[in-house]
Amino acid sequence: MAGGRRASGVGGTPAGLVVVGVLALAACGVGGPPPTAAGSSSVPTSLTSRGPLPSSVTFDVEVAQARSDRVARVVELQVRNTGPVDVSIARARLTSAFVSGESEEGRDVDASRMRRVRVALGAAVCGPAAGDDPRARVELDVTTADGRTGTVTVTPTDETDDLRRIHGEDCAAAAVAAGLRVTLADGLAVRDVDGTSVADVTLLVEPVPGGPRVRIVAVQSTTLLRPLGSTGQWVVDVDSAVPPPDGRLVLATVPARCDLHAIAEDKRGTVLGVQAVVDDVEQPLFYVAASDALRGALYDYVTTACGPATDARTG
Repeated sequence: MAGGRRASGVGGTPAGLVVVGVLALAACGVGGPPPTAAGSSSVPTSLTSRGPLPSSVTFDVEVAQARSDRVARVVELQVRNTGPVDVSIARARLTSAFVSGESEEGRDVDASRMRRVRVALGAAVCGPAAGDDPRARVELDVTTADGRTGTVTVTPTDETDDLRRIHGEDCAAAAVAAGLRVTLADGLAVRDVDGTSVADVTLLVEPVPGGPRVRIVAVQSTTLLRPLGSTGQWVVDVDSAVPPPDGRLVLATVPARCDLHAIAEDKRGTVLGVQAVVDDVEQPLFYVAASDALRGALYDYVTTACGPATDARTG
């Protein structure tokens, strides 16, 4: 997905190049091992090397996140081996001012090939300290077929600005959670409204004592669900200062689509985007995902409400 853009190495190297960590060779000289090259990363002590990596070991790396990985907070590093040497990546680390993570397994990447490495993200860094620039870096612990090892550092591309989006979602969720707990109830009530089958999806809201004032002003429709009588969003007004007496916000819901692929290919249809204002500051959308029980109930509802599947979307 990097297209025509090439990842840049750390330390001012030309676009598409990387900085290769230099291994100190075992020697009998006085004064310890030779220093590493400027800007390079030291090689993990757990790796046994037969020598430093050749300079021809280079990579392009693209950060991307599939829609199906958003709830799990996993990103893919699309690692393209731009050199002539087949390598094995033992571990990949993504670091940035916004969020960081590390892969749990490695990948073999042959020359001129691309492999995807999955990285689970840690907690987001919110507040002024994070700034507005992700300043991302990827470190790859690499071994060649002849046993040479090292760490390659790459400045990745992020074509769809996923790190910035993830940061906004994470920090909006944290800001809201400081003043209002928001979850989806497992239960789903289905009723008839003038001949239309309507499912009542319920947001549970609970103010946090001493927290900031939080207002929920809208809930976005999804690829699978939409408000009764509308195709855009549920316009609501829930205030942590004056919460609903029963702590419930009921969303009258109908299927957004009844085509053949509505459920079979669903990825985010049961994840609701919530628009909130915290202490008078509008937040980016954050997302509340249905539990397994509610997701199953919603799939059953859409299947029943739509009747025989067609290739048409609902109006």
